[in-house]
Amino acid sequence: MMIEFESKFAKVKEDVIANAVAYGQSILFPHNDDVYINIIAIRKEGLCGDCMFEDDDEFTIRLNKSLSIKELVTTVLHELVHVKQYLECKIMDTESRYEERWQEIEAHQLEKQLTEGYFGSIR
Repeated sequence: MMIEFESKFAKVKEDVIANAVAYGQSILFPHNDDVYINIIAIRKEGLCGDCMFEDDDEFTIRLNKSLSIKELVTTVLHELVHVKQYLECKIMDTESRYEERWQEIEAHQLEKQLTEGYFGSIR
């Protein structure tokens, strides 16, 4: 897997993001090493992050720079669930309200256990 930071975070946050991406990939799509992820820092009130499918196995994940380390890890892992969904060629619900979309329900459910696993793995 390739990770590229298109815009800068503090070094400690970049390291955490890279570690969280590696951990998430090892759990969510361990046999797919050909994934390319662009990481973009944003400052948008009310938005933690989002994931966009670009082309083939290329994705852009935007992350809010103001998130705490724990929030950043949770958001990265949430967005990686979406990467997994795209890699599995699942059709995303864009019609329902955000909290009712199947992909968001799954991502919110998995982010909790992934975050606990991530922090448990670094102790």
